[in-house]
Amino acid sequence: MEEMLLSPHGMTLGRQGIPLSLISHLVKNGNFHDVNLRQGYGPDPDLDEIHDLESKLGKLSHEDAERRIAADFCCIWRYDYPGRVHEICSIIGGSTHTALRLHYQVSPGRRQELIDYAEALRGWVHDTAPQDVSGYGNGGKATVDKVYGFLGAKDPLKSMLAERTYYGLARRSINCTFWGVNEKEEATHLAPHHPQELPRSWQERMAHLENEIHRQLGRAARDFICDVGGSAEPACHFKFVRRIDILISSIGCMKWRGNLPRKEGAISGRRKITRSYLDALEHYWRGTPLDPEDQELADRLAALLGSPTDCRRWLVACLWKSIKNQTQHHAYPMRHWVDFVRIGEEYIDRL
Repeated sequence: MEEMLLSPHGMTLGRQGIPLSLISHLVKNGNFHDVNLRQGYGPDPDLDEIHDLESKLGKLSHEDAERRIAADFCCIWRYDYPGRVHEICSIIGGSTHTALRLHYQVSPGRRQELIDYAEALRGWVHDTAPQDVSGYGNGGKATVDKVYGFLGAKDPLKSMLAERTYYGLARRSINCTFWGVNEKEEATHLAPHHPQELPRSWQERMAHLENEIHRQLGRAARDFICDVGGSAEPACHFKFVRRIDILISSIGCMKWRGNLPRKEGAISGRRKITRSYLDALEHYWRGTPLDPEDQELADRLAALLGSPTDCRRWLVACLWKSIKNQTQHHAYPMRHWVDFVRIGEEYIDRL
């Protein structure tokens, strides 16, 4: 899907990204900004309350309209969640730094991490010493050492699996465009679009490797011959790197999931994390009682939001509702997400 929606861009964005106003129709349709907050056809008391808050505000300023759009940019399945909640709260509180990323979009730092994985795989396949792998001394040491540690000693079959994984990762799309205004970085380079630039013959080489792997492993090859990073998840998914680690560590011990890496807390504890954020946000806009364990989080979010006003309470309620819907219904934060991606891509193409 990413290859159908995304295309490489060799340009550099300044502080101004894709204007949030371009997707106002994906957030508001009719009297309320609720396109992405509606789920099903039955009664929804939460949404009724949010409508009541909005109806009392009158005509929104341009800034508040953009803040409302920003509230729908919180995806609980992204790698940058729950930090994204803090970013949106800062925007609601009046920050002029409104740069946000959503479907398929990742930060340059995330892109570099995936480049480091690709460089490490290539280095291991070609017998390059870890310290001589490109990027090792510029922040890539941890990733390179991890990949080399997972793979261990070489053998012919393992080398073929690692090389095939390298090609698979090298062709995944990395989109570093953003929406809003970036007050923290003067320039964002959109290239490279892939972790590696491959020779024209890479597809033939990858097909040869897969045929040979199937011949030697038989049915067991199916686990190893998979989309690197996951078949359904783009690079922005919180499990993308986790899936790469599982694949590489499985190659290292030549047994699928035979050497599972330790899960990070942000992966295994996401339900509890989300519950705390929902409670803290609801406390701000509804004044509901708060568990003492969540008081510190609520205070940090409140400091970003500023004192509650009718508009801020409504904006926080929309953010809260979006996260709640995603948790309960596995909903996308932007209902018409394909249109969202295409609008962003078309804007960049016109620059």
